[in-house]
Amino acid sequence: MFAVDPAAICVIDANPAAERLTGYSRLELVGMNIGDLRPLQEFVKDPKHSREGAPHFARSHHSTLEHRNGDRVPIVFTSSDRFSVGGRELVLWVFREMSDLERHRHRLATLQWALSAYGGAAMALVQADSSEGLLQAICEAITRESTYALAWVGTAEDLPGKPVSFIAAAGRAKESLEGLRISWDEEQDTGNGTAGLAIRTGKMHIVDNIETSEEYSPWREWARRIGVQSLIGIPLVGRGDWRGVLVVCASRVHAFEEGAIEVFEHLATEIGHGLNSLHQKELLEAEYQQRMKAQQQLTGALTAMVSAMVAAVETRDPYTAGHENRSADIACAIGRELGWDADRLMGLRMAAMVHDFGKISVPTKILSKPEKLTPEEWALMVKHPETGYEILKDIPFSWPVADIMRQHHEKLDGSGYPLGLKEDEILPEAKVLAVADIVEAMTSDRPYRLGLDLQIALAEIERQAGVTLDAEAVGVCVRLFREKGYKLPE
Repeated sequence: MFAVDPAAICVIDANPAAERLTGYSRLELVGMNIGDLRPLQEFVKDPKHSREGAPHFARSHHSTLEHRNGDRVPIVFTSSDRFSVGGRELVLWVFREMSDLERHRHRLATLQWALSAYGGAAMALVQADSSEGLLQAICEAITRESTYALAWVGTAEDLPGKPVSFIAAAGRAKESLEGLRISWDEEQDTGNGTAGLAIRTGKMHIVDNIETSEEYSPWREWARRIGVQSLIGIPLVGRGDWRGVLVVCASRVHAFEEGAIEVFEHLATEIGHGLNSLHQKELLEAEYQQRMKAQQQLTGALTAMVSAMVAAVETRDPYTAGHENRSADIACAIGRELGWDADRLMGLRMAAMVHDFGKISVPTKILSKPEKLTPEEWALMVKHPETGYEILKDIPFSWPVADIMRQHHEKLDGSGYPLGLKEDEILPEAKVLAVADIVEAMTSDRPYRLGLDLQIALAEIERQAGVTLDAEAVGVCVRLFREKGYKLPE
C-alpha cells in the first residue's frame, strides 16, 4: 500500500509489503514520484488519466512493477477515492502481486494447447487411410494451435551416419527444415539432440529452454531464426523394427508442463496404434475395432484431463470442492431416467464436470466470501459461464460441452445469464444440469451458510418448475429422491 499525494504524484507513506515488492526501504519510497516505479510511469503520464490538471487513477489496472533488482512482477493495482488527512488530500494505492496466478494461468494454458492438439490428432487417427496421411494430419492438427510453431515426424535410417529423414511436417516454420541435419548417432553432435535421444532411448525428451540447453547448441541459431524456444521429442514405434520420432516445437519456454506431457504420452501411444492398424488394411474388422478402441481411449484421456483441470480450480475454493462431480452424478441420474443413451450421458457428465470452470477468473476472496457479494463482485461472478465457454470452446469434444457449460444458468423465462435464452433456445442437457446444480448447491455447505435439508431444495425446484426450470427435469429429479430412493452423492 502507498499513500500518494495526487497533485505531486509522490509517495507520502508505504507499508512493509511495499518495501518487499519494490526492493526500496520506506525511507527511500517516501518522497519518490510514483511514476518512478516503472513501468507505471507511462500510465501516470498519460493525459487521459488526468482530470482538470490533476492525475486521476483507474479503479483497477493490470500491469507489471519493476523491482529494484530489475525483475518484472505482474500486479493488479487499484486506487481509492481522494480523501483528506489533516487538511492534505491523499489517494491510497494498493498493489497486489499476481505471480502465482500468472503461473497457474500458464499451467492451464499449456494444458489447453495440448488438449486442442490432441483433439485434432484424434480426428486424424480416425480418418486417415495411410501412414503418411496419418502422420501429416497429426502434425497439422498440432500446429493449428499458434503456440506450436512446428511439428514434424522423422524416421530413423540404418545408413552411414544414422540420419533422421523427415516424412511429415506442418506449421509456420515448416520450410526451415530444408537442409537441417539430424541423426540418431550418439557419436555425432547432431545425434544428441531431442530427436536423436528420443529415438535411441525410446523415451520422451524435453528441452524447456533452448537458450540454456547444451545438447541443443548445434541448432540454437536455427531455433532463434524461427522463434522456437522449447520442444519435445516423442518416440514412435511402428510395425516391425520401424522407429521414428514426433518433435513439437513451441514459441515459448516451458511450454510442456506436466499436464501437457501426459497428453503427448497418450498421443504417442495412439499414433503407434494408428500406424499398426494402417499396416493391416486387409484386416478390416480388426482395423475398425482398433479405431473404436482409440476413440474410447481418447475419451478417457480427455475425461482425465478435464478432471485434472477441475481439481486445479477446486483447490481455490474448498467449500465447492466436489460440487461439479456431485452435480454430474445427479444430472446423469436424471438423464438416465429420461432415457438418454450412454454417449449423450457422457457428454452431459463432461459438461457438468467443468460447468463452473470459468470461476478460475474469479478472485478467491469472492468465491469464499461469507457475506453478500457487492454489485461489482456479483458482476464478476456472473461472467464465469462465458469465461469457461471461451476457454473450452475450441477443444473438439464429441459433444457440445462448451455450450452446455455456457447455458447452465439460463432460465426458461429469459431471466438467466449470460445470454438471456428462453425455452427451446436452451439445450436439454443445460436444463437438466441447471436442476442438478441447484439441488447440489442448496444441500452443500457454503461460506455464507450451512447446507439446507434436501426437502427444502426439492421444494425450491418444484416452485420454479415450468417458470424458470424445465418441468420434466424437475419432475424426474423429485421422483428419484422421493420415490426411487436416490441419495445425494457423497
